[in-house]
Amino acid sequence: MSKNASKTWLVAYDIADARRLRKIHRLLRRAGASVQYSAYSVCAGDDGLHDLLHGLAQHIDEAHDDIRAYHLPTHCKVWTLGCQELPEGIIVDADTAARMLLEMPAPEPTPLDAEELA
Repeated sequence: MSKNASKTWLVAYDIADARRLRKIHRLLRRAGASVQYSAYSVCAGDDGLHDLLHGLAQHIDEAHDDIRAYHLPTHCKVWTLGCQELPEGIIVDADTAARMLLEMPAPEPTPLDAEELA
């Protein structure tokens, strides 16, 4: 797979401060699709992911916050527990999930409030 080919990334975060948490959440919501409270599926090439992480880095405290991006291979097994969106036994590989996410209508943009701009 080439460096700039679109790949599926799992981007997870643990942010210690509520204000920084809201900012990171909003930025990732624009970049990908939420798969859990603090985890997003993002389709991007290496350069696109680098740009996203660089943008996120501007809003974290490196001593207290943690953001990680994991490349998901095209075919990977996923085990789940608890409440799930898909019925039991349904398996969606990374390529299919990425296509489904890209085909979803874009969410309505939300206006930025003064706190986000600070």
